[in-house]
Amino acid sequence: MPMNRKKVMIVDPSPIFIRKLKTTIQTNETLVDVIEAGTINAAEDILRNQQLDVVFLDIGFPQEQVVRLIDAIKGAAREMRLVLLASHDAVATQAAGLQERADAFLPKEHAVGLRLADLIHEMIRLQ
Repeated sequence: MPMNRKKVMIVDPSPIFIRKLKTTIQTNETLVDVIEAGTINAAEDILRNQQLDVVFLDIGFPQEQVVRLIDAIKGAAREMRLVLLASHDAVATQAAGLQERADAFLPKEHAVGLRLADLIHEMIRLQ
């Protein structure tokens, strides 16, 4: 019986960070397709056209756009996992109001190594 491939979307304005996170995901999970979105609008288009299992979302975008995308994610599929990413303390403070709607929260400075590998494994395996 073939294993189902999981679909993970990374929503981040930094192509360098997307590439780093994508490489980490693909290194730790073999049956995963990673989809990249550099803007909230691109992420919304992808969300409308594909079924996703996990979304990694940088909350550094304007707050109203982040909230709109979270609403769309939560409305699209109850079982879809959401991981919020923040790049510095000011944004992390903003995250406090959004954390309750996410399955996990990860400061970008911790988005490397074992902690990230464990989080990826946990989010993908929960599907």
